[in-house]
Amino acid sequence: MNTTVRLTERSGSANAQRNKGFVPVVVYGAGSDTQSFTAEAKTVNEILNKNPRAILKVELPGAGSKNVVIQEVQRQPLSKQLLHIDFQQIDMKAELDTKVAFHFTGDPVGVKSGGVQQVELYELDIRTLPDNLEATFEVDISGLDIGDQLLVSDLQKHEGWEILTPEDTLIVRISPPVAVADPADEDNAAAEPEVAGAAEEDKPAE
Repeated sequence: MNTTVRLTERSGSANAQRNKGFVPVVVYGAGSDTQSFTAEAKTVNEILNKNPRAILKVELPGAGSKNVVIQEVQRQPLSKQLLHIDFQQIDMKAELDTKVAFHFTGDPVGVKSGGVQQVELYELDIRTLPDNLEATFEVDISGLDIGDQLLVSDLQKHEGWEILTPEDTLIVRISPPVAVADPADEDNAAAEPEVAGAAEEDKPAE
């Protein structure tokens, strides 16, 4: 609760606000109507870099402070400029549905043997009280060998979290090494039909 984002009333177009260093935001949830404001882009970027799932306080014009979490972030694909932020207002005593990012630790034994690590799921859907939110969910994958995979059902239980992602969802797998064709073999294979054709031409006529 150490981070406070001061919101201001929107004025002018969204692009004009962005050019001034602000990002359009909406605040919704906790039984309140959706409201539109702007926030300082620098402050929001600092929060996103440190802990995008942190519980924040936003100062609403004329309405005091509210507890919120960031639910959606929109960025310009190339420049990564912030385009829009959704803040969800929360009740600290009520559970909320949100996401937590995986942080994989350890070097899989299968990768050390030449296998390829393939991540299929980057975030987990959970239901929990705001006080139980964490920036990431650490998962040790050092024991995965070639051919092994990790499903949601394989995750260790986390106290206070109800996992909403289906249990059979694949998180990460270690695939066999990708075979690389030898250029010399390809040249030989390409030459074989020519040799066979030549043999046909050399066959004496009956």
